[in-house]
Amino acid sequence: MNVFVEIVAPIIALIAVGYGAARFRVVDADGVRALSDVTFLLFLPALLFGAMARTNFERIALDAPTVYFSAALALFFVVFAVQRARGYAADSSALHALAAVLSNNVMLGIPLVRLAFGEQGLAILLTIIAMHALILLTVATLVIEFGRALATEPGAQQRPLMSRLGHALRPALRGALMHPVVLPILAGVAWSLSHWSLPGPIDVALKMMATAAAPMCLVLLGASLAQFGVGAGWAGVIGLSALKTLAHPLAVYAVGRWVFEVDALTLAVATIAAGLPIGANVYLLAQRYRVALPVVSGGVSFSTVICAVTLPLLLAWLR
Repeated sequence: MNVFVEIVAPIIALIAVGYGAARFRVVDADGVRALSDVTFLLFLPALLFGAMARTNFERIALDAPTVYFSAALALFFVVFAVQRARGYAADSSALHALAAVLSNNVMLGIPLVRLAFGEQGLAILLTIIAMHALILLTVATLVIEFGRALATEPGAQQRPLMSRLGHALRPALRGALMHPVVLPILAGVAWSLSHWSLPGPIDVALKMMATAAAPMCLVLLGASLAQFGVGAGWAGVIGLSALKTLAHPLAVYAVGRWVFEVDALTLAVATIAAGLPIGANVYLLAQRYRVALPVVSGGVSFSTVICAVTLPLLLAWLR
């Protein structure tokens, strides 16, 4: 199985298309921002709502998600705390932490796991994908909105900590619940739990919009690299890539093997899912908040390239 040719190369090609389009002025900075807004406000919500609405949450086996998200959330808050201690703002710290744990599970994970572990392994991966955005994007958005509400509250520094937290809670929750990421996720979960099926024309339209989301993210990511320069923030890029492709899978493996003691196939699939490169949705969130863009865009691209080496090694080790 040639992981690079079959799985990684098409993703790099889409990033290169975006880079070339921005480099040769096919699209300028205003165009990149406009396309990002369209993707973030239309295509991504369609993908998230449709995925949640079609998921039967009552029938999901919880072994793999328990292992995966226990390790992911622990790593998220460790990275967030370290970045805050280093002087980064809450929104930048949250985006760095999200990049360390949010995987490209759909475009890379599905074909890779199907090739390596067959349909049984793919079924396990889908239980992780079903809850991936629901948990990680929601947590990151809440942390960002809460941090921003706390930072912008007038006179906050003069009041006790608990008072500041209480006053920041309402605007943070309002901003998070009305967010283009969180709102379609919650709406999709509510639709799924109601046991309604999506009407045919709406379902087809959502699938068409969702299909456009991932390629658009990657093309816009390439355009962002052209704007900021390929070499921008390389220390942070390498750090995020190492966290995502090394620390995250090792954390999932340790939790799965020695804490929850799951079976070998579940452990292997969860570890591979954690070892995938940074998901492009992190870039869209960075573009939305206009923070950490150079390091996040570079991290998504660089982690994708090095996964051509790390994923075959990880597969060989697990098998």
